[in-house]
Amino acid sequence: MSDLEKAAGLLRSRRDAIGAKLAALVSGWGKYAAPYAADPAGFAQTETHALVDYIALLIETGDENFRHLYIGEKAKQFHDLSIDAEEKRAREAVLLAGEREIFTAELNALPAARRAIDAAFDVIEHALTAEAVAEVKALFVGDCLYLDVISFLTAPALTDGVRLRPRFITSHDAVEIKSQIGKLADERFDVIFYSPFTYAMLSDYAALQRPRALASPGKMAGDVRSAVAAALDIFDLLADLFDCPIVAHAPAPILREESGLVQRLGAIGTRSFRKRACTQLGTALRTRAAQRNDKGQVVHILDEAEMAGPAGIVAAGRYLARFDLQHPAMFGAMIAPFYRDIVMVVGRLLKRKLIACDLDNTLWHGVIGEGLGVTQHYDRQAPLLRLKARGVVLAINSKNDPAKAVWEAEAGRLSLDDFVSRQINWDPKPMNMRRIAQHLNLKEKDFVFIDDRADERAMVEEQLPATLALDALDPRSWRLFDLWADLLPAKPGADRTEFYRQRDARQAFIAVEAETGEQERRAMFSQLGLTLKIREAGAGDLDRVADLINRTNQFNMTGARVTKRQVEELAAREDAWVLIADASDRFGSMGTISVLIAERDKGRLTVPIYVLSCRVFGYGMEFAILEEARKLAVPGQAMFGPLAETPFNQPCREVYPDAGFVPAEGGWLRENAERAPIAVESWLMIDSTIPAPDAARRHAPV
Repeated sequence: MSDLEKAAGLLRSRRDAIGAKLAALVSGWGKYAAPYAADPAGFAQTETHALVDYIALLIETGDENFRHLYIGEKAKQFHDLSIDAEEKRAREAVLLAGEREIFTAELNALPAARRAIDAAFDVIEHALTAEAVAEVKALFVGDCLYLDVISFLTAPALTDGVRLRPRFITSHDAVEIKSQIGKLADERFDVIFYSPFTYAMLSDYAALQRPRALASPGKMAGDVRSAVAAALDIFDLLADLFDCPIVAHAPAPILREESGLVQRLGAIGTRSFRKRACTQLGTALRTRAAQRNDKGQVVHILDEAEMAGPAGIVAAGRYLARFDLQHPAMFGAMIAPFYRDIVMVVGRLLKRKLIACDLDNTLWHGVIGEGLGVTQHYDRQAPLLRLKARGVVLAINSKNDPAKAVWEAEAGRLSLDDFVSRQINWDPKPMNMRRIAQHLNLKEKDFVFIDDRADERAMVEEQLPATLALDALDPRSWRLFDLWADLLPAKPGADRTEFYRQRDARQAFIAVEAETGEQERRAMFSQLGLTLKIREAGAGDLDRVADLINRTNQFNMTGARVTKRQVEELAAREDAWVLIADASDRFGSMGTISVLIAERDKGRLTVPIYVLSCRVFGYGMEFAILEEARKLAVPGQAMFGPLAETPFNQPCREVYPDAGFVPAEGGWLRENAERAPIAVESWLMIDSTIPAPDAARRHAPV
């Protein structure tokens, strides 16, 4: 018997004593103090005995699943909304150091086992405490499946630079689930995961798993209908309340392993009813997802049978371990890679705006400059086209001869014209990335760089650390791009390629025509044909309103962030206005470039939110929009513009004083706002449909 096998046996033989020591480490925590004081031995049996077995199994078998399970239990222990981040970090450090000491002390006589414990805790501590590049706040609505998933997801997500901040709703009662969801309505989540049936999420579905249900086939049919209806109600509530992507399971009739003969026979007998419920719900969820996605929401369906893979749903239900409170099944490990990809996209890709692509051995196989022909990677190019259609812009960053790096694209395939910026030369790629950023007025945090060469990726990451560099030779990179497209809303006109072409033409005109004098500047801008249409937002505009507010940093007076539901509530109020401005010129439309929200507050006309896209800086549009808002003031009413300085909003800080406002607590004030207009540049043609303040208003239905 090896030292590691001896150590595993020793730990199991000392389970009660070690479990008691581990339990004592958390006995003073608020959420554990009462149950520990009431029954220390019982508390240890339910909360910490499993930890001893996980460590024993880890050093005995080397199976990393048991390390993941240990990490998952720690993540659940550390999940405590009643403490702040500093106290949480202190708890993590003290507890993990204490647990390491307890286990190593038990194995003093077995040096190899002590080394194995130290190595295991090095990984465990890193997974639970290391700094991450991004955080993802996720809401998990489902049975204890999600407690299993967290175990297998925490460490791999951190490898991707993402720290997961989970929130769980695991009740089996549909009414209670909806109540808990409602209480979270004002919270912002980055993603919501919803598993309606697995393993026995809803009580009506759980009833279909019981052998005695076979005595009442009619009741089972009713339970099928009730379970499906309850699951859909919960889905609709989630989709109505939250703006973030929702990832929902199309369920499979997975049943956790049963050892008794009666239970096994019952599982066989009830399978047809469980399968019927899963099929009906899966079909209904896909229909609802398509309807929601058509309206600009994001619902992504995961098929449980597909995720179980070749092993199948029977293997998915097998237990990895089984204790009083911990009973992880294989399905948690099976689906964790799918969840890891989603968390990676949400945390590190979803808010980025541009992909800079290498060419040779990235978009095609071969070196195009050699003149020997290349083989196009259409499978890689397809997700790029999908992302382009959903608003992500494409650029080229390639060491190549620009005269040779050209290709004839078939209809519907990726072409040279799909790239808004092309840096094809022999310069260092970090230099080219900066040129692309300057050309498109984007920041390095907006960029993804994909290249087949590790040295090129390393140079870009070193010099532009906020840029995400991906390996073109890793199939996962392209899988992430495909998923990124799935998790972006499909909206008409999202493709921004033409917008950047128009922008280049506009800037070229300005560069050619510009003179140093004010008179020449006015003449030049007049030739642009700048038109500004200002109106109240309608129901179809509210997604764009929320998106523009949340994505604007430089001209955002208060650094505001909103949910779509908050925008809908503002748009429905009689004492508030959600104004939007669309800009265009001789080169084409610039789209919706500004949102200004005004409301009557404490006798004043207040502007709590005012944002303007950086693509129209310099044209004076900010004053024209502010002037239309000023007209909403009634006689004698002051207009107040709050200003909260952020690290990014320097460009907008002088707008209020330049518009005749004076300093006031928390911002800028214009007394008797209706008396004097705000000056608007003569080169702007204003088309405003904002009603007079005393006119009857009809809000768009929301």
